[in-house]
Amino acid sequence: MYSLFDSPSMYDSDTNFCQLRRLLSSIWPQQVMSTRACQKTSNMILPRFRQQSSRLWFSTRSPASLNEKPASEYLYGHSAVLAAIKAKKRRIDMLFFQKSSSSTKTTKKKDATILEDIVQKNKLPIVYWDKGRMNNLVPDKPHQGYIMKTSPLDTIDIAYLGPVENGRYATNKPDVNFTAKNQNKAPFWIALDEIQDPQNLGSILRTAYFFQVDGVLLCRKNSAPLSPTVSKVSAGAMEQMDVHSTASLVKFLKASSENGWNIMGAAATDQPKQEDAQAPDMDRTKPRILVLGSEGLGLRKNVLACCNERASIPGGMLDPDDVVDSLNVGVAAGILISKLT
Repeated sequence: MYSLFDSPSMYDSDTNFCQLRRLLSSIWPQQVMSTRACQKTSNMILPRFRQQSSRLWFSTRSPASLNEKPASEYLYGHSAVLAAIKAKKRRIDMLFFQKSSSSTKTTKKKDATILEDIVQKNKLPIVYWDKGRMNNLVPDKPHQGYIMKTSPLDTIDIAYLGPVENGRYATNKPDVNFTAKNQNKAPFWIALDEIQDPQNLGSILRTAYFFQVDGVLLCRKNSAPLSPTVSKVSAGAMEQMDVHSTASLVKFLKASSENGWNIMGAAATDQPKQEDAQAPDMDRTKPRILVLGSEGLGLRKNVLACCNERASIPGGMLDPDDVVDSLNVGVAAGILISKLT
């Protein structure tokens, strides 16, 4: 790593024009600057860097390292913060609560009392800030007066779901084992094929948690990360449940199918309006995986080819040229999950 403007003398002295020209030429070889252009740059552009105390740096870090998660993030919103504290899966660096005022609503006071009691019981670090400072900490985010500086959450990577015996099943990791949440029903999972919108992911996680879905799986690549936005939209469900991921959804579905899991793909339909969501009469005594596609493209062809059955939600449109021809994936997930659980 090096700095182009390492010394103020680079642009304060006319004797360094040639040196500056050589540096710029090495960076932009197709646009070698003349001495006159170099002098103009020194007089007009570089003082602006000096006034702002800025430095132009060129990083030698690899693209993989640039995608690394930060050591901490700011979780916001009452439900998300409360759920994170209860789940005890994150490191808590600091809690920021908004100072109360005489105009604070009773519900907010009740929420604050519940959270403060938990904070005191667990001896968590907390400071009280005014609304302005809170807004600056998470700009344009509906924090509701509650922010937590905390370690990020990540998915648990697995390669397949194993055979189910008496409601129990395993995966490729010996330390990861599952038990069906409802012992009277076979396990039911959701697999999301490259869902990139954090709003949709949060909505699906909230629905999955509400209906007690046994597990949620994401694609490791091209999927929305488990961010504070997802946690807020999920109303804290993301904090309470383990979200899994896989390197190859196609391989995951094929391997799980070989282990006795039925794979159901959610696909669009051109049928006219009907009374109910069209879910096939799949054997509910067998474990099932519902696969939902991305917002714009739906299920990829190679993913759809792995499905034993297909589920659809017929609409009420008779005109094929209607502008709205499908449901948001979060809404579609809610309808299908409610019918399949």
